[in-house]
Amino acid sequence: MKLVLTPIMLLAVGVTYAVTLDEAVSTALEIRGDVQAARSEHRAAQWQSRGATYWFLPSVTGQISFQRDHDIREIEVPGMGSLPMGSEYTSMAGITVQVPLYVPQGPAGARLYGRSSDLAEARLMSTELDAVSQVIKAFYGVLLSQRMVEVAEEALEIAREGYELAQARYDAGTISRFELLQSHVAWQNRKPEAISARSALETARRGLAVAMGLDDTVEVELEGFLEAPIHASIPTSLSEARRLMETHSPELAMADAMRLSAEAGVDMARSEFLPSLVFQTDYYYQAMRDDYEFSTDDYDRSWSTSISLQIPIFDGLSDISGYNAARSEQLASYSEARALKQSSGLSLVQAWNSLEEARERVESTCATVVEAEEGAEIARVSYEAGMITRLEMDQAFLALTSARSNHAQSLFELRSAETDLTRTMGTMKGAGR
Repeated sequence: MKLVLTPIMLLAVGVTYAVTLDEAVSTALEIRGDVQAARSEHRAAQWQSRGATYWFLPSVTGQISFQRDHDIREIEVPGMGSLPMGSEYTSMAGITVQVPLYVPQGPAGARLYGRSSDLAEARLMSTELDAVSQVIKAFYGVLLSQRMVEVAEEALEIAREGYELAQARYDAGTISRFELLQSHVAWQNRKPEAISARSALETARRGLAVAMGLDDTVEVELEGFLEAPIHASIPTSLSEARRLMETHSPELAMADAMRLSAEAGVDMARSEFLPSLVFQTDYYYQAMRDDYEFSTDDYDRSWSTSISLQIPIFDGLSDISGYNAARSEQLASYSEARALKQSSGLSLVQAWNSLEEARERVESTCATVVEAEEGAEIARVSYEAGMITRLEMDQAFLALTSARSNHAQSLFELRSAETDLTRTMGTMKGAGR
């Protein structure tokens, strides 16, 4: 039975957890602040779009009021004295219904908020993909650091064994004091590399925790290998990658949404110049008395209906300014969308070229490791037989260390290139849940 780690469990401090790449991605998408903020913005845009879509529904308002008039006007009537022009107390209860018959701002607003919702959705997808990309790179960065620690510690152990062998040969009188010192220096020179590798591993682990949305104090152990590719389908050609990008890229979706949103903004500003037709009915009961002891017999019903046509004539130039501002924002959005599409195309080419280069480097360094391992073994046997010097054996082992380090680095670059390509195409798994 496998233990499923929840974000709450991972937030505990002082406990070490082992996570797979999928678990690290799921945790990041669950608790990262930037992803949560993007989701909240998307939900807000969705609610605004829903509210604007039903602009044609009637609005119903209920009203209850109680009023006292402290200054009641009176008129003098000859022979009758002073007569009041109103009552001191007034009570009213009723309901008002408004039905928009023709309101240009309604459909225009629905289009505008709908485009804004699409833009927020594309931004959410982009944010999620960025989070997944950062986690994957940080995950493989830790694996690379672990491999570097293994290589450095192995080199340190080989150097120590070499020094012990040189000490034995020196005691036997087969090598000089100078060669013994060379062996000791070679061993000591490996220690700073091992210390740096362990420090880099600790930093990489902290970086992964932060990329997952956790505190840097959370200890995370990994279950994975540098040789394991990311969980994504890699296209076989650049043209296929471009087709996938045109279908799935959130940046291209953002560019289209920005352009459509700007057009909807212009339509919204243009609607301010058009007339509106509204139907309204008022149904209420009203009573007026000289005291506040109202009864049901005091109330009289009042029911009225009206259709009003509102025609904008002059609004202090605010409508004209708003329209010109919307046109300027439209041009700016067009330019930004075009730049975003161009940048996406360039990023795709760069990611594809980096992937091809990384694949070749992995093949080359893999062959180099095999040759370096064979050379190191020959050097060990030759040194034990007294056929080569200590310096020559050190050079062989140094070449092996460099070959293994270069191979590990090339594997990390390959994983990073795969991540960048799938991120640019928008086909990275994990996001868009």
